[in-house]
Parts: sequence; structure tokens; C-alpha cells
Amino acid sequence: MPLKQATQTALENNPNLQRTEREIQIAENSLKAARGQKGVSISASGSANAAKAESTDDSENVAGRLTSSMPLYSGKKLESQIDKAEIGIDVAKLDFLQAKDDLIYQVATAYVDALENLATAKVNLETEKNLSDHEQNISELYDAGAKAKIDLLRAQIETSNAHQDSAKSHAAYEVSLTNLATLMSLNSISNLTVEDVKTYAGFDELEHYITLAENNRADLKADALKIDQSELDVEIAKSGKRPTISANVGTGLGAYSRRWHVEPDISAGVSASWNIFDSGITRSEIDSANVELERTKLNMQNDLNSVHEEVITAYKNLKIALMRIKSTQRAVELAEEERFIATEKYRAGEGILLDVLDAEVALATAKKNNVSAIYDVTRYRFALAHATGNTLAALYN
Repeated sequence: MPLKQATQTALENNPNLQRTEREIQIAENSLKAARGQKGVSISASGSANAAKAESTDDSENVAGRLTSSMPLYSGKKLESQIDKAEIGIDVAKLDFLQAKDDLIYQVATAYVDALENLATAKVNLETEKNLSDHEQNISELYDAGAKAKIDLLRAQIETSNAHQDSAKSHAAYEVSLTNLATLMSLNSISNLTVEDVKTYAGFDELEHYITLAENNRADLKADALKIDQSELDVEIAKSGKRPTISANVGTGLGAYSRRWHVEPDISAGVSASWNIFDSGITRSEIDSANVELERTKLNMQNDLNSVHEEVITAYKNLKIALMRIKSTQRAVELAEEERFIATEKYRAGEGILLDVLDAEVALATAKKNNVSAIYDVTRYRFALAHATGNTLAALYN
């Protein structure tokens, strides 16, 4: 399965991402509720009672009333709550975008891990086969009396060790496939395979990526909006020091016995209230809102520092991985030459088995180091793209 297809499957099926998307709907409902506070509200009330005493006639009455009210001025409380709810929708959308980018990066990383483990398993399998061939040749020579038993024992030990490495690397490959399947919400890895990934070969200066991260990261944009929300919370708290004004209209209908007669009434007016003294409650709420505002600003600065560190780390790791490719490729070439020389000398009776086996192990180590460097380049390209806020772009370059 290509990486792009694996990513698309994860985006469609991952429950954590779907849960984050639901936060947008919750924010939209919060905005509707906030706007509703400024609209007309209607309440109904009713009562019925009966009384009887020895010295008086029976009495009964029924009353009902409808009352409507609408806020005219709330000290900026309702307006600020609406503004905060509107910003909340944007924050939820940014949180979803960040969660989406995080998931793409997790899938890409798991995919590259699987590729590396698969390539390592192939190297170990090849090494096991080569050592097994050496063991077979030495066994035939030993049977013919041309080689000592110690050579056969050493060859058998190295073959056994290679078999263990091969088994462990195959298990690591299956574990990495399982991790990938979990991100994709798949129940089985039976039909899951990975294909090699090519990424963009360009490499810009560090400052370019830092600027890109500051401008693109959805979580940093969300942090800035959360500061705006905290400033509105301060305004909401301050509304407790201001008057509130509302318009009211009411209508009532009453019926009374003994002769039952109806008495309708209608009332309308404007009411105002102003909390002159509340034992410092409003002052405390304002102070708490200001403290929360400062905390939100510090949180954004902390996130910004973390993003800078993430970019720098990915950049340096990528730079080192690119350098490692050249050196590990050269090491593979040297190891192949060493194995060839050691094998030919042993065949000619001029070398010892230990040199052959050591050369075979050295070649396997060089190849695995080269595999590690190759996939580290891909891994850290994705890490750098994620640190700058656009992992998806790395999939198409």
C-alpha cells in the first residue's frame, strides 16, 4: 500500500481525529447558545387554588401569565460572550487541522519505520544465507578432513546468531506494521504492505524553516486566538461593574369565582440594575481573568519555544542523516572488498575462517547502517515538514 493511500485511510478512519472534528460542532452550538442570550425570551406561569372556610363561601381562582424580555444593554457581557464563541469555532478548526497534521506525521513515521525494518530484515536474511553457505562449505571440507572442527563450530555459531538476528528483525517489521494498522484503524496486517518512499531532495537554511513554522503552525495560530478569548474573559468579568438594562412585556389572565369573571392585564416596561457592592466578587473575577490572560500568553511563548526546538532538532538530524548516507555507502563498498579478499585467501589456504566470518558480519553491519541513514533522511524530512506545520506537502514532493 502506498504511503498516500495509507494516510488517506487513516484520515478517514482514525477515531481520535473524528473526535477532534466533533469539537467544531460543539463550538458552533456554543455560538448559537451565546447568540440566543441576546434574543427575546418568553416564560409562562400559572396557578390555581381553592379555599373553603366555615364562615365564608367557597373561593376559587385560576391565573396565567406570559412574560417576554430582551436585554438592551449587558455591560458588554453578552457581546463579549458571542465574540468569544465565534473565536472558539476558529480555535476548534485550527485544533482539527493540527490533529490532522499530527496524524499524517504519525502515519508517515510508522510507515518509514516499517520500511526500515523490512530493509534491515532483508539484510539479516541475506547475511544468514551467506553464513549458512559458509557453514555448508566448511562442513563438506571437514568431512573430507581438510578443515578443523573448530572452524565448523565457529561457522555454526555465526549462522545461529544470524538466524536470531533475522527472526528479531522480521518480528520488528511485523510490530511496525501493527503500529501502522492501528493508526489506520485496520484490524489485521495480513494484507498490509509498504512501498518505498521518495522525498524532496532540497535543503534550505534553518531560518527559512523557523519562519515557516511560525507562520504555518495551526497550534500557534490557535494559541493567538486563545489570547483573544482570554482578553474577552476580562471584558466579561468587568461587565459585573456595569449596569444592565432589559425590556419586558407581560400579559396575564385571571378568573375568579364564585360568579367567575375574567380579569386580563398587560404590562410593559424597561428595567435596569446595577450591582453597586458585591463584597469584592467582581474584583476577584477580574483579577482571575487577568491572571488567566497572562497564563495564556506564557503558554503561547512556551509553545513557540517548543516549535523552535522541534524545527532545530529535525533540521540538524536531517543534516547529519544526509552526511551519514555518503559515509555508510563508502563503508559498504569497503566491507564488500574486505569480504572478497578474506574469502579468496581462505579458499587459497592462506587465511583463517575468523577473518571470513568477521568480514561477513562487518558487511552486514555496514549495510544496516546504510539502511538506517537512508530511512533517517526520509524520517527527518517528515519531521521537519511536521515541525513547520505541513506534513502533507512532504508526501507529494
